[in-house]
Amino acid sequence: MDSTDLLAPWLAAAERYGRAAAQAPGDHRLLGNWGNALWIADQPQRALAPLRQAVLLAPQESRLYRGLGNVLADLQRFEAADRAYARGRQLHDGAQTAWNHSQLLIGLERYAEGYALAERRWQLAAAEAWRDPATAWRGEAVGWHQPLLVWSEQGLGDTIQHLRWLGPLLARRGAAAPPLLLEVEACLVELLRQGLAGLEPQPQVRAKPAEGGAPPWTGWHVSLLSLPALLGGAPLPAAASWLAAPHWPQPLGQRRVGVLWAAGRKLEQPLTTREYVRRSLDQSALAALLEGVLALGWRPVLLQFGPDRRWAEPWRQRQLEELPGDADFAATAELVAGLDLVITVDTAMAHLVGAMGRPGWLLLPFSAAPRWLRERSDTPWYPSLRLFRQRQSGAWGPVVEAVLAALQTDMQSAMQMRQAEESLGAVPVHSPPLWPIRARWRS
Repeated sequence: MDSTDLLAPWLAAAERYGRAAAQAPGDHRLLGNWGNALWIADQPQRALAPLRQAVLLAPQESRLYRGLGNVLADLQRFEAADRAYARGRQLHDGAQTAWNHSQLLIGLERYAEGYALAERRWQLAAAEAWRDPATAWRGEAVGWHQPLLVWSEQGLGDTIQHLRWLGPLLARRGAAAPPLLLEVEACLVELLRQGLAGLEPQPQVRAKPAEGGAPPWTGWHVSLLSLPALLGGAPLPAAASWLAAPHWPQPLGQRRVGVLWAAGRKLEQPLTTREYVRRSLDQSALAALLEGVLALGWRPVLLQFGPDRRWAEPWRQRQLEELPGDADFAATAELVAGLDLVITVDTAMAHLVGAMGRPGWLLLPFSAAPRWLRERSDTPWYPSLRLFRQRQSGAWGPVVEAVLAALQTDMQSAMQMRQAEESLGAVPVHSPPLWPIRARWRS
């Protein structure tokens, strides 16, 4: 089954709502449901008209403005989405609208507002604030002088991205402060024990307890995702990377490129299913990418994890290097450290490569998450990443073409640079190709 088929039920539901709305054109509820179903089915262009019509019919319905804001955000019309969310919150300042609005504000680079508003997520019914609220640290001075537990809250990519705030937190606490305990998913523990060894003092890292288990911690605690708001909302600490281990290898200039083509396969909820579908390459795009990389003389290293590894079956007979199926993030990082480049979709791998400061090319859907901003081929979050964006929803073919063209151009530039340096006697004749030749791009 093609991954886009996973959204077929929502597209079918949207068609039913559309027919019903045609029979009752004055019913804002049908129009709103129609638009929201189209949005979940990853059809934001089609969702815009019914939601706009619903707002005109019921201008006091706050939920309609949230739906309209969601669609406008997916269409990369951030300013209009900001107005829609703000109007919805004026009518009813609900936690869900506030959370959606917070993520958009980060996309508008209004970081202090966005991180402060993101704290409203604790009011969501689905929020799992399972630690004692009475001992939650909210920036009080006592937190600088007491043992503190920092725990991961959401996805693996969010965890890796927000680790950048551990350095400022440790600096604020001072060298004489009691130990800082970092609690994360088990698959990240060894990675962070190795990669955060350079922090002073080094945090203690352990796995989160099993779901539903009583947390063996009674002192002060704080979510990793709350640190930006508590530390003043500063989004961009100066360090280009904050994950490094002394034993990780360096690239040898052998044109080894890691490839990852599918996002996290979380199919339990409609919204996570939609994100999986929209962020993952289709099989024809994957075939074009791998064949193109091979044709250019690069050696693909398959980095995909989970059930989507099977998509690479036709290329395994070429004896391609592959990440072991049971590899944790520490083993993954060690492999990534020795690659010349990683090409990945928007998933935890992109954050890992960026946090390590390694060259990575990130393939983004048309409705990219606001954190990646708009119309840019670079990102302030990770200076070593280069972004390639869809110009039309679902169209991965032109993105792959752009990636292969850039790969060929950079190869030619690297060869010319190497030849120029050889002519000056600066590089031995048999030295490996130079890579990376650039660390930061902006269109």
